[in-house]
Parts: sequence; C-alpha cells; structure tokens
Amino acid sequence: MMNVLVTGGAGYIGSHVVEELQKNGFTPIVYDNLSTGHAAAVPEEVQLVEGDIHDVAFLKHIMAQ
Repeated sequence: MMNVLVTGGAGYIGSHVVEELQKNGFTPIVYDNLSTGHAAAVPEEVQLVEGDIHDVAFLKHIMAQ
C-alpha cells in the first residue's frame, strides 16, 4: 500500500478525500492544524498528525517517517 499525506484532512473536503483514498487501497495520513477541522472527522484507523503546514521543519520530519 502507498502512504498519502493529506494536508487539511480533518476538514470537510479533506475528510472525504481520506475516505476515498481508503476505499481505493491507500493509507492516508492526515496532517492538520485543526484550526477549522475536527479530529472527530478523521477515522480512528487513520493517523492524525497535528501540525501547521507553515512549520516546514516539522513537515519534513513527518514526511521522512
């Protein structure tokens, strides 16, 4: 399976993208600062990383994992 980083995956559109990725055999990883999204929108089995897209160092760290 391929991992896919979904920025904003806890928002309305992002959460639907996550669901579609799961249905198609991908492993989504949600990266969201939860400023407008909600952790409850992310399925339990999907990893949620709370971070801001502007924090480049942290984003690189997550991508390396």
